[in-house]
Amino acid sequence: MESAETGACLWMVTDQKIFGIRIEKLEKLGKNEVRDWKSHLEPAPFDFQLELPEPGMLYPFIFHSKLFLLDGPTDSGTKICQISYVGGNKLDTSEAGAIPPLPTDLICYMANIQDDVYLAGYRKTPEGMETGLWVLSSLSGEWDSLSIPPTVLPDFGRSCPLCFVLDDKLFFHCRSAPSIDYAYDPLTLRWEKPERAFSSSDRQFHEPLVLVSSLGDVDNCRVVLTWDLRRLPSGEHVQYDIHALLVDNKDYCVRGHQFLDELCKAIQPSYFDTLSTGMNAVDLGNSKVCIIIGGLAEGIPSLCILVVELGLVEGEEQRFLSVRVLVNQVYDTMPYLELEDNRLEVLNTSFIFSLSKGMPRKHPYSQGNVAFVTMLLVIL
Repeated sequence: MESAETGACLWMVTDQKIFGIRIEKLEKLGKNEVRDWKSHLEPAPFDFQLELPEPGMLYPFIFHSKLFLLDGPTDSGTKICQISYVGGNKLDTSEAGAIPPLPTDLICYMANIQDDVYLAGYRKTPEGMETGLWVLSSLSGEWDSLSIPPTVLPDFGRSCPLCFVLDDKLFFHCRSAPSIDYAYDPLTLRWEKPERAFSSSDRQFHEPLVLVSSLGDVDNCRVVLTWDLRRLPSGEHVQYDIHALLVDNKDYCVRGHQFLDELCKAIQPSYFDTLSTGMNAVDLGNSKVCIIIGGLAEGIPSLCILVVELGLVEGEEQRFLSVRVLVNQVYDTMPYLELEDNRLEVLNTSFIFSLSKGMPRKHPYSQGNVAFVTMLLVIL
């Protein structure tokens, strides 16, 4: 996977394909000042695209500086493939022979933390369903089982938990619980019960939580981006609202909340289809964040790309961030995505990875890590 041609790319995964845009191109796309975006749609500026060997390979991870995707459980077992660079604008896939067999029957969550891969899931045993958390160690190359406190995820077999990584800690949230249940710290190898984590949130937010690492601390708090959906009166369409949270470094309580209205106003489509659209957010570093919305926008298969630069504002309690829009474009995705059963194949996961060096860029959401973004609901 060595090549001076590629460099770091923003990768986007749908049910059927993986697409890549070079970061250096992404940040030069510019702004479309004409609000009538439908009158001059251009094809999406993908540098790479590849049909996945199996549909629904929604779990990307990095191991030994290589990029892998895996699918959910099937009758023939879980398939893992490696994405490799061939040359020019060509990618290829191969079976991941170096990855040991997965220790679980059903995957609920997967993430990189530093150089290791963490997998939450459960498997069948003679006694019933067994909850599990495993780590694929970069040192041993094997899956190691991590002991879980008995009070964590009591209904795991019936309802998979919602998970996310923040500050290199793995947080678990059961759908039936009012707040965060437990957090695992790989540095100390200890479980914590953060009683106040996200306890001051006054809205229903969605995963992922994207930590903007390059902004640093604000009064011992970190800036985290999240989003929610606003359903329009028709009931079939939604708009995306994006928010910034000030999260305390010690107890993860939300100390401040700002609606990023400048960013939301820059989203050119006025509405998106409820069931055929997905949004991702990726930390690009240097105080820049990329927002990607893919799916049906006003009935048109589209890809909306925004890059914003964030800055800290001192002396204001309600507005602690400034927002400057650098990129604002909408592209036609009909040449790339297929309609199946009258539903459009939509964006599932986005992350940053460099094919040229074969090394993941460090991003806080990916959790030390590579920025993996999925569309699971988190109620905080």
